[in-house]
Amino acid sequence: MAFIIYKYYDYSKQESAVRAAVEAKKALPAPMAYSQAIILISKEMMDAMKAFFAQTPSCIDVPELTEMHPLQPPYIWCVQEKLVQRAKKWWKLRSKLLVSYDGVLSAGTQAGQRFMIDFETYKELHPNSEYSLRRYSSSKSERYSPNEDQGPQAPEIYLFPTKVPGFDLRRKKWVDLQVDQIRDVVWNDKAFSNLLETEKGTDLIDNKGNGLIMLLHGSPGTGKTFTAESVAEIARKPLYPVTCGDIGTEPDQVEKYLQSVFHLGKIWDCVVLLDEAEVFLEQRTLQDLKRNALVSVFLRALEYYEGILILTTNRVGTFDEAFKSRIQLALRYEKLQGYQRKQIWRNFFGRLKEIGEEDKVDFDDIQMNLDELARYEMNGRQIRNSITTARQLAKYKQRKMTFSHLKRAITVADKFDRYLADVQEGIDEDGGGRGDDGRYSDESLARQDGVR
Repeated sequence: MAFIIYKYYDYSKQESAVRAAVEAKKALPAPMAYSQAIILISKEMMDAMKAFFAQTPSCIDVPELTEMHPLQPPYIWCVQEKLVQRAKKWWKLRSKLLVSYDGVLSAGTQAGQRFMIDFETYKELHPNSEYSLRRYSSSKSERYSPNEDQGPQAPEIYLFPTKVPGFDLRRKKWVDLQVDQIRDVVWNDKAFSNLLETEKGTDLIDNKGNGLIMLLHGSPGTGKTFTAESVAEIARKPLYPVTCGDIGTEPDQVEKYLQSVFHLGKIWDCVVLLDEAEVFLEQRTLQDLKRNALVSVFLRALEYYEGILILTTNRVGTFDEAFKSRIQLALRYEKLQGYQRKQIWRNFFGRLKEIGEEDKVDFDDIQMNLDELARYEMNGRQIRNSITTARQLAKYKQRKMTFSHLKRAITVADKFDRYLADVQEGIDEDGGGRGDDGRYSDESLARQDGVR
């Protein structure tokens, strides 16, 4: 015996379920049959049906059709609703907008990354692209203005493209984004809650420009970059990060690139972050004319920028005097104190609790040893790296992460830090030192290479 299942669908019920899901901002439900029937058939009947459907069809007279009805499969409501939602989202993207993307484009991207949508700027930069050249026209279709609040209606609403061009603010390139994967940006209004205040180290410097240029300087891992990211979150503006590696070293190339960055930063109202800007901030000298040209180009570019620009550097000991008149706010980041390190440890483990890591981390054991952890002279980046290493170590041993895993990770990292400090001071691990010219002696190099 065999059986055939007949499922019956109600279009109106399915449509109401979809609208309820859309209003609640939930995933669209799959089609559900309101009833079904099971018909038992014999093996002989099954064989007969197979033979019937397998035979070569023959031509028969078919009465002329006077009316044709569109097919209504049980899932047509779902397809229509998805197309409508895509069109509404596409219409919302017709103006400049920062969006979050749930899809993963490549190994260098991750879900939740932000992109800038701006058709006008994209067409200016890529006049020969398919988005710029694509035209849709029909004598029967109504034309819609991008400035209208009400978007297209049926049937045009079902014809919107599946992709839009978006600018990757981190990789500095335009990519195609699936419209269905685009979401509104969720701003972190509590971004500053994880930043620790200091009692002093703030300087206000007058400036004649219309923009806001901030300088964040201090030791590595003290929160300079995180401060810039928090400023963008609180201001609800896109963050445009730039490094010296992106800019280049040739003066002409640097000037062109900075003009492009500042142009996009202005029209998109970005917070531009120039990370590790030492090469542009150092004092000009007569011996290095090429770098002098870079500093001059950078100074000239700052003169005309009217947006928010944040510069970070690990040292200002050789700070060029010309920058003082161009910087309104300078913040100094001191080395972390014990109470600050303790709070940073708390913040990191608080995040692990929020993502449900109770079964992988022994929070009680770590809480009991927070004071000892705070005694290690580490910056925020080193603390984060130690936690990452300890988690991997505990995972390898198939145990919960405890204070002992953290202590081992910190000890291993500390050995390298001590060795690096000794090398910089001119003392190698075998006790050999450098000469007056700053170089290691032949004997010292031989010991390092294992030659006796």
